[in-house]
Amino acid sequence: MKRLLLLISILALALVPIGCNVNVQGMIQNAIENALAGLRANYTIEVTDTEGFIFTGRYVVVTAAYDPVNYVALDSTSYDVVSENISRQYTVTNAISVGGMFQKLSVNGTLTVKILKDSVEVDSASTMEPFGAVLVTAVKE
Repeated sequence: MKRLLLLISILALALVPIGCNVNVQGMIQNAIENALAGLRANYTIEVTDTEGFIFTGRYVVVTAAYDPVNYVALDSTSYDVVSENISRQYTVTNAISVGGMFQKLSVNGTLTVKILKDSVEVDSASTMEPFGAVLVTAVKE
């Protein structure tokens, strides 16, 4: 993400003084869209438990797109997961970042949450604590 912002800054500094005509704007748009394409990935958030207990949580998905005014428009959307009592998978496509926080609503059992990026595990956390919570995050680098 830092590299993308650096690329955008360099493009803006180099092209603004010479005047941005339609062709230059198209070049900027293509460069930004190509950079964003390299940041996007498909993610799966897996929530599993050992006892079939109830859990709750929220996961957040961050996306980015070309914006002709600001160059890049970031958007985040959160999804609440309430009173689930079976293992679940949440699939996210074309995101630049995801994160989640889940909590056991019971005393017993183990809650495990994993984030897979294009089928490769990038983060995981577990808790056996009564009413314990876990936080997982992933950013495509």
